[in-house]
Amino acid sequence: MKTIIDFIRDTLSLAGKDLQVISKDRGGLLVLFLLPLLGSTITGSIYAPLLKEKADIQFPVYLVNQDEGRYGSQVEDILRQVDYLEMEEKDAPEEAKAEVANSNAVAAILIPPDFSQKIDAYEQTNVVVIIDPVQIQYGRIVTGIVNEVVSPVAVQGEVQHGINAILEDSGLMDKADAAQQQAIKAQSFGAVMTQVQEYQNNPLIKTVATTNEGVEYTMPPSFFTIFIPSFTVMFAFFIVPGISSELLQEKRQGSMRRLLAAPVARGSIIAGKMLAYLVIVFLQVLVIFGIGNLAFGMPLGESYLGLLLVTIAMGLSATGLGMMVAALSKTDRQANSIGMVLGFLLAGLGGCFPMGLIPLYESGGVIEIISRLTPHSHALMAFRDLMMKNASAVDVLPQVGILLVFALVFFAVAVSRFKYE
Repeated sequence: MKTIIDFIRDTLSLAGKDLQVISKDRGGLLVLFLLPLLGSTITGSIYAPLLKEKADIQFPVYLVNQDEGRYGSQVEDILRQVDYLEMEEKDAPEEAKAEVANSNAVAAILIPPDFSQKIDAYEQTNVVVIIDPVQIQYGRIVTGIVNEVVSPVAVQGEVQHGINAILEDSGLMDKADAAQQQAIKAQSFGAVMTQVQEYQNNPLIKTVATTNEGVEYTMPPSFFTIFIPSFTVMFAFFIVPGISSELLQEKRQGSMRRLLAAPVARGSIIAGKMLAYLVIVFLQVLVIFGIGNLAFGMPLGESYLGLLLVTIAMGLSATGLGMMVAALSKTDRQANSIGMVLGFLLAGLGGCFPMGLIPLYESGGVIEIISRLTPHSHALMAFRDLMMKNASAVDVLPQVGILLVFALVFFAVAVSRFKYE
């Protein structure tokens, strides 16, 4: 009886033999490695300017800060950190208004001289935004930005006033001198603002943009994050025609018969071929994702373990599908044709041809159900979650499990239907 060690040794030996055969097929390797890179590069380059255009949008504005207090400085500092504002400072309101009147800027932001003083006195004050009527839509956007900027400053004023009122009404300040009163107020203000900051970072109510089907909308950091994984998954399954037609060619040419005559278990023959093509899929993902990261800045997420698990599960699913096609086909030409048709059909249904930011497997309705019946959709879903949402290996275990189920089903059909002679 052959031992497990003999089985492993035979499997590795047969896998090495198949890898040597595969390495001689330069045309096939170009298809598996070069085409997904070319396709994703060309497509990503077409769409990349759209994201860049969004990132490069800047509204020219003029700022006049006449306030010498801390609140005016805070508003100015925050405004300067807003990427969408191309801000230039003016000394007098009249200068800024004249520039806006000549349409040299979308708006002018005016901070009055008594801005901080009125906030400390808990009196209403205004930050004035002068809008160019010719660019009124953009001016409204700038006004919205300014409202967001002054909101935390207004909160500080509210908190400061509330603390002062409570301390004065409580009588705790009656016996304290000026320095002690100042220290107590500062300590109380710091404690409250720390809690406020925590609420701002982790708000109780969060606004989430979703589609009609309830799918959360996430703008990708790069369109290469969409196209490179899509083309990689599609071409990973392009090993199906290769593995199925090669298996049947070996059977037709008598290689399979010679292997069966040798002291080699039948399971080693199948396992060795699957291992060889699994190595190809692993190298395919490694090379394409590596180039995508280094050349195009495509993020790989925070879990390399997750990427490894998804790659292995996807490779097993693809090789299992190739074995099943070989078992169900009568000739190597038929296997090659069926494999190619399945490659394009399943890739399309699985969402590997991106038609927008929402993939087919999240599009809702019957299309989503059909899409999720393909291994492509689950591989793509896992890769996107890892790269775009920084998912962990645990987060993608459901997709890994589904891919392994596909692999087991394909393999079971292949073993039950394949005729070695």
